[in-house]
Amino acid sequence: MEKLYWPSQIQEDYPDGFGILGSSSINGILCLYVQGMRQLAYLCNPTIREFKGVPPNPFENAPHYVDIEIYYHGFGYDCVRDDYKVIRYVVFWAISDDNVFVNDPFLLNCVWEMYSLRSNSWTNLELDNFIPKSRDDNNKFYLKGMCHWWGYGDGYIQDLVSFDLINKVWIITPPPSDVPMEIYDNFDMLLLRRQLFMLNETIALMSNYAGTTIFYISILVEVGKKETWIKLFVFGSIPYIAFPIGTRNMGNVLFQTHDGDLAWFDLSIHRVQNLVST
Repeated sequence: MEKLYWPSQIQEDYPDGFGILGSSSINGILCLYVQGMRQLAYLCNPTIREFKGVPPNPFENAPHYVDIEIYYHGFGYDCVRDDYKVIRYVVFWAISDDNVFVNDPFLLNCVWEMYSLRSNSWTNLELDNFIPKSRDDNNKFYLKGMCHWWGYGDGYIQDLVSFDLINKVWIITPPPSDVPMEIYDNFDMLLLRRQLFMLNETIALMSNYAGTTIFYISILVEVGKKETWIKLFVFGSIPYIAFPIGTRNMGNVLFQTHDGDLAWFDLSIHRVQNLVST
């Protein structure tokens, strides 16, 4: 484990901690943020101690009776324009129930927007507000020109959302039928857990049913295609494993145990290796 240097400004802005959008760096650059807050996000390269605050959008100067929630969905690299970009979803809420605000433009729409490091500005994306949104800080990453996240739509419908940073288009991929529903009594889709991650430079999805430690891993052949998932592994039951954290290219899955420790699961030999906490 290695300690990283953070400027005092970042520590003041995020006293309760922050998230790393996409959970990894792109060309050594990280995007730091706090989900749901108006505060600035940062692009930073901790290796050379370079930090840049992402400027606020004019929407953030909303009237006092309007509250704003910001949900960061993607951080990626546009290789055509040599540009780093951030994708987020902005929701406007009326603090007051007074009908006088019903026609206020701030309260009429939710907005998808994209930040460009090259222009140091935000632009609105002409996207459908019904695009599935991410509900958590995980399940999102960048791969080959696209930002991917696991999204939830109306009725708890789950889909993979892929946003092309170069062409500014989005693609929806339905989930696989990977979990055999018939083996569970009174199967409930709300209890199905999904974990999106990369496995050997391929999009993969890990699924398991709440209360069990049997995991199903499928890989994606092509975004946007029906029945494009291939079930790769089924492993478990492993009673002391709590939930997955991530993977590495050598084919290991990192889990947290019920004791708060870490454990690697080697997919090639189906063996668990406990990591000693320090």
